[in-house]
Amino acid sequence: MEKLFLPINIGALELAHRVVMPGVVDYRRDCDADPEDCIRRAAPGGLVVTPPVPVSPSAARPPFQRGFDDPATAEAWAGAVRAARRKAVKIVARLWHGGQGAAALDAAGIDAAIDDYRRAAEQARRLGFDGVELDASDGALPDQFLQDGTNRRGDRYGGSVQNRLNLLCELVEALVGVWSAERVGVRLSPFGAFRGMSDSDPLALFTTALSTLGGQELSFVHLVRTAADGAPLGHLPYDQPGCAARIRAAFPSAIIASGDFTRVRAVDLVRSRWADAIGVESGTLDQEGG
Repeated sequence: MEKLFLPINIGALELAHRVVMPGVVDYRRDCDADPEDCIRRAAPGGLVVTPPVPVSPSAARPPFQRGFDDPATAEAWAGAVRAARRKAVKIVARLWHGGQGAAALDAAGIDAAIDDYRRAAEQARRLGFDGVELDASDGALPDQFLQDGTNRRGDRYGGSVQNRLNLLCELVEALVGVWSAERVGVRLSPFGAFRGMSDSDPLALFTTALSTLGGQELSFVHLVRTAADGAPLGHLPYDQPGCAARIRAAFPSAIIASGDFTRVRAVDLVRSRWADAIGVESGTLDQEGG
C-alpha cells in the first residue's frame, strides 16, 4: 500500500492515513463556512483543519466574521466536533486574525492580539477540538509581521528576520501554554503573494522560520498555496532547485503540504519524504486529481 494511505502520528494526533482536509476557502464568498460540511467531506480516520476562525471580533474581516465568541457559531463548531468523533476524524481549529497592518499595532495592541489568540485556543479546547493551527499564511496578521514587504517596523518586531519572527514565536508560546506543543501546528505560505505579501529573501525567511518552529517542537507545519496569488494550482515554487531540500531540512517534525495535487503527485511527495501528509480540498484523492 502507498505510504500516503498508511497511518501516521502527527504529534498527539493519531491518523489512519495521510490525506488531510486543509481548510481551503474561497475568499470571494460573503459568508462564513458551514462547520459540519467540513466533516461531511472528510475521509474517515483523517485530519480536518477548519476554515479560518477569527480569534476575536476585532480580528474578523470579510468573509470571516464570526468566531467562538459568537454563541451560535460556537455551538455549530461543537456540533462539528461531535460529528468528527462519530466519523473517527481529528479536527483542529485554524485560529485567524485578519490584521490591521503590521505597522498599525502598538505594544498594547500586540499584547491584546496575543491575549485574543490565547483565549480562542482556550475556547477551542472547551469545545472539544483535538488541537489548533496558528494561521500565519496568506496575509493573516502573523504573515504581515513575517514578510518585509509589509513589515516596516522599527521596534523589536521589525527589521531583521529574527525580529520579524518575534510575534510568531510569542503566539506559538501562548497556544502551547494552552494545548502543549504536540497539539499545535502553524500554517505558512512560503513565496505566496496573496494580499500583496512579499519578502526580499523569502527562502532565507521561511527556512529560518521553520528552523525556529522546529526548535519549539511543534506537532506540524502546514505549507499552503493559494490560487489567488496567480500560481498554477498544485505548483510549489519551493520545488525550484535547491529550495525544497532546504525547506524540508529546516523542520524535523511533520510537514503537511496542501494544493490541487493529482493522486500521483501526492503519492510522490509523501514517498519522497518531502511531505508527511497531503492536504486536498475534498479530503479524498481519486486517481485523476485532488
